[in-house]
Formats: sequence, structure tokens, C-alpha cells
Amino acid sequence: MDRMEQTVIYLEAGSASLPTNAAYLALCQQVRRSVFVKEQGVSESIDFDGKDGLCAHLLLLFGDDAVGTLRIRVTENGTKLERISIVREYRKQGLGELLVRCALALAEGPVYIHAQVQSEGFYQRLGFVVQDQRIFYEADIPHKTMIWPHEKGALPCTITRPS
Repeated sequence: MDRMEQTVIYLEAGSASLPTNAAYLALCQQVRRSVFVKEQGVSESIDFDGKDGLCAHLLLLFGDDAVGTLRIRVTENGTKLERISIVREYRKQGLGELLVRCALALAEGPVYIHAQVQSEGFYQRLGFVVQDQRIFYEADIPHKTMIWPHEKGALPCTITRPS
């Protein structure tokens, strides 16, 4: 796939609820619905938790197709990268890594994730480390908490910030 076709859109925290960004947020939610609700059987009420309007979001487009998304949420424990998802037919092309690296360049303070156990190796290859070996369940899916112990990264590509 030609990398020139890709666009990464960054919705800053609080801007996703603006009318001018509603279409971008809807595309983020479309990707999540495809990956989490349809593929993994997560309840919509869990995935769509009412926090989207307060969070920052990354949206990856190829042409007009939404193919990936990631949500950045500030919590009392730091900055949490969550809802990381790539549409099935676009996986294994480095796009998940691209989104995570963009998020790491944008995030402030300590960064952590609740990684699905099946994806732990992916996050370890990016440089995350398991904070606690205990497995816990979110939406009936096993997870581990992983942290980013490194400095803030550089943006791996140009991002678009809608006005």
C-alpha cells in the first residue's frame, strides 16, 4: 500500500465534541465498532463509555477509508493510550505502530496502556514493559498494565489538526 495515501488526523482533547470534528469522531467510532464490537464481541456500552468528547483521538485514513484509531485519555495515573485498533484488512503493515508512536509523541507525563494479553508482544516490541504480571479482565478480555519507561518520542509522520 502506498504510504503517500495515508493521513493521520489528531483531534485534541475536548475538540472531538465540536461540530466541525463530529465526522472525524464518527470515523474513529466506526473503526472501534468494527474491531471491538463486531470482531471481539465487546458491548457497545463498554466501548462507547461517554468519554470520547473529553479525550484526544488519532484517526488513520487511507484515502477516504478510516482504517485505524487510538484514544488518548488523561487519568489520575497518567496518560492512557486506549481503544487502539486497526481494521482487519490493514493489519500487519506497521499501522498500529505508527498510531502508537504518534500518540507517544503527543502524550504528556507518564504513559500506560491496558494491553490485551494477545497483543502484549506487539507492545513489548515497541518498548512498553509490563508493570504487573497479574492478568485482569476488561470486557471479558484478559489484559495487563504496561508502561512506557522511555522519553517522549518524535512524530513518525505529519499529522493533520483540524481547525
